[in-house]
Amino acid sequence: MARKATFVLDENLMAQARQAVEAGLFKSLNAFVEIAVKDELDRMKKDKIRQAILDASQDPLFLADIEEIEKDFKSVDFEGVEK
Repeated sequence: MARKATFVLDENLMAQARQAVEAGLFKSLNAFVEIAVKDELDRMKKDKIRQAILDASQDPLFLADIEEIEKDFKSVDFEGVEK
């Protein structure tokens, strides 16, 4: 469901966005803004995941868990598994 919103944008940004729409890169200014917001939210989500991975790579308890799991699976018999 779409919701109407009002924003104030820098004049130069607005002109560049309109040029992108006029060049046919986006079907409308609304579509341009929606895509830009979605892309930024996706980027923020990926940055958060990336930071969590970096934090985990420095966490001794997490690393110990990984080592224990690797030890548990070290002797698993892969016979019959297709390669």
